[in-house]
Amino acid sequence: MMATLTGLSLLNTAVAIGQPAAGSDLFAMAGHDIVTAPEHLGVNNGKLAIGTPGDLAGRIDGLWAPPFVSSDFAVRVEVCGREVPAPVIRWWPYQLEQGGSVDGLHVLTTIALAPGQRAGLLWIQLRSSASNRIEVPLVFKTGGTLDRCDFWEFSQPRSTTVPKRVFTNGALALVAGDRSLVLRGTDDGVVWDAASGTGSRTAAIEPGGTAAAGLAFAMGPAAEAAAACQAIAADPTAMRVEAEAAHGRQVADLFRRIPRLTCADPAVEAFYNRSLLALILNRWDVPEFVLRPYYSTGSIRGGCVTEYLWNYGESMLVLPLWDPAAHREHIRQFLKCDMTAHFAFNPVDGKAHGPWYMVNQEKLIGLVHHHVRITGETGFLQERVAGRTIIDHVLESALHGDDLSKPVALIDYGPSNSHLELRRQYRYHHTMPDLNGRRYANYLLAARLAEVAGRPASAPLLRERAAALKSLLSQKLWNPQTRWFDFINAQGERETRWTVQMFYLLGSGVLDEATQAGLVSHLNDREFLGEHGLHSLARNDPAYDPADVDNGGPGACTSFPPNIALLLDQAGCPHEANDLMRRCVWWGSRLPYWGDSIYADRVDYRRDTPLQSTLDAVAVAGFFIYGMFGVDPQFDGSVLVHPRPAAWAPRAALRGVRIRDAVFAIELGEGEFKVLSGGQSLAAPIGRGIRIQRNGSITLQ
Repeated sequence: MMATLTGLSLLNTAVAIGQPAAGSDLFAMAGHDIVTAPEHLGVNNGKLAIGTPGDLAGRIDGLWAPPFVSSDFAVRVEVCGREVPAPVIRWWPYQLEQGGSVDGLHVLTTIALAPGQRAGLLWIQLRSSASNRIEVPLVFKTGGTLDRCDFWEFSQPRSTTVPKRVFTNGALALVAGDRSLVLRGTDDGVVWDAASGTGSRTAAIEPGGTAAAGLAFAMGPAAEAAAACQAIAADPTAMRVEAEAAHGRQVADLFRRIPRLTCADPAVEAFYNRSLLALILNRWDVPEFVLRPYYSTGSIRGGCVTEYLWNYGESMLVLPLWDPAAHREHIRQFLKCDMTAHFAFNPVDGKAHGPWYMVNQEKLIGLVHHHVRITGETGFLQERVAGRTIIDHVLESALHGDDLSKPVALIDYGPSNSHLELRRQYRYHHTMPDLNGRRYANYLLAARLAEVAGRPASAPLLRERAAALKSLLSQKLWNPQTRWFDFINAQGERETRWTVQMFYLLGSGVLDEATQAGLVSHLNDREFLGEHGLHSLARNDPAYDPADVDNGGPGACTSFPPNIALLLDQAGCPHEANDLMRRCVWWGSRLPYWGDSIYADRVDYRRDTPLQSTLDAVAVAGFFIYGMFGVDPQFDGSVLVHPRPAAWAPRAALRGVRIRDAVFAIELGEGEFKVLSGGQSLAAPIGRGIRIQRNGSITLQ
């Protein structure tokens, strides 16, 4: 007999449909706000990522449960002989709710993932508006291939092995070797046809009544999948209640570690909070991975589960706050690989793959520097990885491509197009000013770490070479007519590429007053700024390509606007920083998660990529914490606070900031700010600083 919910409104039965309580709704998003395409919509629980296309009731397209994959797995639900158009009502990180109607029936479906398992539940509720008793035919059409995949890269893994369909012990199992994909109804009403992979049943609904049915699913090693599916089918309500509770615990844990932002404008809060969602969506706890937990570059629908150093490195300011132990292990894993020859490592075996990205060494140095600065874990520098101490790895990275037997020279990085990966005939390669200029910060950060590690003898050489590089960069590549840096091409000729990468020189000290003012002057609405964000190439660059969002024109990689805004703050340009970020606030209210790049000229995102949930989204939270609120941890254990408020974030506060032993809050007011710590409070005018000492005292700077 099908479960019946007599006398209850379909949309108000909170427990029955798994409607989360208000406390766990922080990351939920209403369907009418979402601009994400149905084919890019999905949910993830850290063990299993599934496609939830969100246009027809209860559809599932693809299961990715590393290292298992059924990329073409499909569930199609037919009510009264056809699929039901059912737009998304609400999305959560772990579930999707849809609603529609057919033949006088209201249909509500919820697809939810079981916490800690490679499994989930499809739950269907029907409400009749008929005045007579009706019988409603329900059909579940399923199928797909099944494989184990040990290499998870940029693209989504694809399965090809056709499994055997076996009906056993009341469940339909798709079996391929020692792995299975198991499907089971939540009561005995579903009749399975193993040959076609179809389950069917009839629902009897009284006049004006309701009925419900569910389909449990699980994938993985055969015994594990069968047990998980059976447990969910036996008590689907318990699974949905536990899924909600588990998500609530995730959110609570998040804000025990990461500061909570409040603002008079809820859109600003949503912007900050949404950036943090990647810490939940991209966190995997998989026994077969080399790291547990593992924070992937992407996650949705199995896209980009590999670990790119450039992407992980763009998140370097937030990860030490969130999970310092896991962050250490990720850094160690990168150092075990050869990041002078590759750009990523595979989570299953930890081996490096792909070509070298020229920003790798900058990211390695920055990851170590900010981890030690924020956590105070100076002993980390003496740990040994791949036969060398971490400080040795840092020094080698700072000097990569350098010839110490000669004076500092600009590096010719060769013909590779891998820095911007421009798609047309135009190039930016060989002697590139942004990459050469970024070596300046590498020298200085490595020098400071050498001193912290008790290796002060290494520091003078690094600082001397930094000073010489600064002079050389300006002499050789600065163009005073364009107020921009040129690059030198394969023919030894100077060329100009108006790339947003040049702004990564801001705040490092490599620019003098004239070169900084020149670069910043191009941050305007004719060149790099759009109504909705940042263009990665200036619109007057001949290489500007409307189809190349991330580095080639109409948008930018998701981390670029917040990280460049932070550098603008550090360079003494808060107005430009805040102007840039206000254009991006819409991200928090229109996209449930952020892909690898977002348009600047419209409310849209890059769609030709499998990277639909990018880890470096957390850079937005980094801008707020370290830029707008001016949190600046010092190696001596104190914390400086020197905010740069924005008019678009009125009456903003940051609470629960935890840096080493300090726990404090910052409140921004009209022309002043206040720091509260340990029962003390101190106010200061904007432009001054406040220092939180290691002993807990607060002093004006």
